[in-house]
Amino acid sequence: MDETTRSRIGLGHFPVLGLIAPELDVHYTMRAGGVSDHPFDSLNLGEGLGDRPGNVRENRRRVLTSLHIPLSRLARADQVHGSRIAVVNRGGLYRGTDGFITKTRGLALAISTADCHPLVIYSPPEKVLAALHVGRRGAKLGIIPRAISLLTTKYRVKIDLAIALLGPGICRRCYPVNARIASGFPETSIHVRDGTPHLDLRRFCIGELIAGGMQRRNIHVSRHCNSCEPEHFFSHRRYAGRTGRHWTLAVMRA
Repeated sequence: MDETTRSRIGLGHFPVLGLIAPELDVHYTMRAGGVSDHPFDSLNLGEGLGDRPGNVRENRRRVLTSLHIPLSRLARADQVHGSRIAVVNRGGLYRGTDGFITKTRGLALAISTADCHPLVIYSPPEKVLAALHVGRRGAKLGIIPRAISLLTTKYRVKIDLAIALLGPGICRRCYPVNARIASGFPETSIHVRDGTPHLDLRRFCIGELIAGGMQRRNIHVSRHCNSCEPEHFFSHRRYAGRTGRHWTLAVMRA
């Protein structure tokens, strides 16, 4: 399970890492502690949404300062809801990308979300880190098995020893979909309520990880729902797109 950090900057983390991978830091941002006005109040980290650019810059500065991450050591993706994964060893903005893999210590991988799930995969023996943006489209395109394939073939990761951290995202109760979308996912990931299918993206992600060879006991899942908890999280669906964005930041400390 994850836990909320009570601080001026809204941050959550996974306490289990202190026991199983103390060299790995994973934090996700929440709404509190920023300078943005409604409807981006207040720790919006997303550009091009209608928030003032100066507010976004200040919010990002506060988060990076709080976590002791230099801007030059931050890798970001523009996230196109695809399945492309970039292998990186330096900071910067990577175009056409929805995921990262690195062996570089001190390089922070940032995933931006507002309903989609951030997913971190880490192999302690090989010290290889992956961070993925997993939304409905990227999930269907196979971003999770693609990451596992890269980890096991390029880096010889023993995937049954790897750990996964699935961050906050929309829950099935808040995610109704039409029949066409539902038909693209396994029945185990679809829950029908009052005649309407609902997508359980969290369950789908767990299933993809297990199918790829991970042990269920090594998959740690946040139970926070962006849509259910508007006081803490931005939700694209809840606010019809007029809302902010969070970051999940993963870094192997030097």
